[in-house]
Amino acid sequence: MDPILISEGSTPVSEIRVEGDALARADTLLPASARRRRVAILTQPPPAHHARRVARTLRAEGYTVSIRILPDREEAKTLSVAGDCYLWLNDLEFTRHDTVVGVGGGAVTDLAGFVAATYLRGVEATMVPTTLLGAVDAAIGGKTAVNVGGKNLAGAFRHPARVVIDPDLLRDLPVELIREGAAEALKAGLIADPDLVALYERFGLDAPLDEVVTRAVRVKAAVVSEDFTEQGRRAVLNYGHTVGHAIETATGISHGHAVAIGMVAAAAVAAELVGFGEGERQQRVIEQIGLPVAAPLVDATEIRRLMMLDKKRDDQGLRMVLLERIGEAVVRPVDAASVDTALEAVAIV
Repeated sequence: MDPILISEGSTPVSEIRVEGDALARADTLLPASARRRRVAILTQPPPAHHARRVARTLRAEGYTVSIRILPDREEAKTLSVAGDCYLWLNDLEFTRHDTVVGVGGGAVTDLAGFVAATYLRGVEATMVPTTLLGAVDAAIGGKTAVNVGGKNLAGAFRHPARVVIDPDLLRDLPVELIREGAAEALKAGLIADPDLVALYERFGLDAPLDEVVTRAVRVKAAVVSEDFTEQGRRAVLNYGHTVGHAIETATGISHGHAVAIGMVAAAAVAAELVGFGEGERQQRVIEQIGLPVAAPLVDATEIRRLMMLDKKRDDQGLRMVLLERIGEAVVRPVDAASVDTALEAVAIV
């Protein structure tokens, strides 16, 4: 399959390759570069065996390759972990001609992207997502971040040169990780690809991964190409995240579960503000995938506080991504009554 490109204007700036057996081919893993000498791989314990496979492939091509194992899950996404990575790159005598490779799920690609974007004011990064969540969302689009009191509040916009997605890796994932990633894939369908939603309606969690990934990546690549730094259109990629991120931070549940709940909350607001009439259909497909539609026990006051840290807020207050219909999303300001509606819809009272 031809690479899916993200462009700024008419200039391609990032390419996404969806290819089988990708970890065995250095020319797939890295763009051509005559001056690259070193590769620094950032990973976590669960995907470390994939990182070692990448390292073997690149060493066979003559690169000096080092691997750093990060703390697991969101514990990797802190300023202190990023600082430790900078010192490690110092020790490796890393240069601007070298490449950081993130191998893992969304937490790894967020942290690896942030480190690459800020070390030496920016070095090349490539991403090898090993979860469905990373493949369809976190690794793509150049939003890098760490958590500072709230989710993803310190970060930078910088595209990875390449994202390499091997569907064979994703098919071997535990079902719960496929389910978590399905939340973000479904989100892509809900905001811009009704056929992707229909695919999940027909097959549930057994929807063919190659088609799911390709469709979701094309949605994200198109939106990001239109609005890289989230001045307008790109905000629609945060559908379900205003409430979802708050729930994730407050309760520690997985990102995919939190986003699923957040989409149910957003649908309730959309019904009131923009006449969205397909909330029940959305809820059915979320439940068909096996994702939650109500929040765990959590303090409503804390959720409201965390929602006000949402990156879509502006001088006029909080904004939410809403659906006018499946496949068409808008961003609208919301007031306290709309927040109440959102929280009540997911049993936060």
